[in-house]
Amino acid sequence: MHDGPGGLYKTLRARSARPLASVIMRRIVSWNVNGIRACVARGFVDWLRRCGADVIGLQEMRVTDELLPANLRRSKRYPHFFLSAARSRLGYSGVGLFSREAPREIVTDLGRPRFDREGRFQLVRFDDLLVANVYFPNGNGKERDLSRVPYKLAFTRRVFDVVDEARARTGLPALVLGDYNTAPAAIDLARPRANEKNSGFLPAERRALARCIERGYVDTFRALFPEEVRYSWWSSRFGVREKNIGWRIDLVLASADLMPRVRSAFIWDHVPGSDHCPVGVDISEGGPPPRRGRGEAAPAPLVRSPSARPRAARAEKTPRS
Repeated sequence: MHDGPGGLYKTLRARSARPLASVIMRRIVSWNVNGIRACVARGFVDWLRRCGADVIGLQEMRVTDELLPANLRRSKRYPHFFLSAARSRLGYSGVGLFSREAPREIVTDLGRPRFDREGRFQLVRFDDLLVANVYFPNGNGKERDLSRVPYKLAFTRRVFDVVDEARARTGLPALVLGDYNTAPAAIDLARPRANEKNSGFLPAERRALARCIERGYVDTFRALFPEEVRYSWWSSRFGVREKNIGWRIDLVLASADLMPRVRSAFIWDHVPGSDHCPVGVDISEGGPPPRRGRGEAAPAPLVRSPSARPRAARAEKTPRS
């Protein structure tokens, strides 16, 4: 059962000793839509109206400005939309960001042409927060030969270099969200042993992600739910999602100084429309640090139990690039 956004505010009212009006909430969501035009055809606009988000980072848009569906250009709820399309080829990569609030600044490049031409990065500055919306590359080449692993690792380092430079310049905390194309640990994919030599779970990829976290970031969902088995990507092969043969590769990393404001972290694996599902966090300006543990760190209507889907007997390999 999934309540609407009102369920979150009811939960906060019950927990907080202060009036609800004094707790300013912001919901930030990330979703790899696997082609925004296809996702719109599968109900994206209706989801956009109902999700209750304040900021939405989308990955794998696969459109240019001219091909963006018209009904996304005239959203009253999200008057601010920014698209960073790939310049390397049509129908590839790209990130987009919806916001109810006008940002102070938006950066769409990493200062490296070999990265920037693929349209994988946006860094948005609000009054009190930086949000990086990122589509991290897959390590597979055209022949699934792992030839893009060095590119992926270099891209990842550059993303965090740029975000950390912005943090130093502005003094603001940051969220780095998106499709990381890497499962952080064995708990984050259905069959880790079968995928140790596949991009997405290579030791080098996991070490690179761990080094980024060691810079002073926290995997929000895993911090609040240390033992939850939840996934955010499934192969499009028949029956794979129903059997929950998945990977948790869509992450929201928060700088450590932001964690006291993180009130919940969620994976909306009930949402169709893509081979990925939305993930996100709710953050506040005030209130106590989040309570840890199953069922306490996030509102129950938004976070389903891992027992809702059976685990399967066979593995599913490596996500897309």
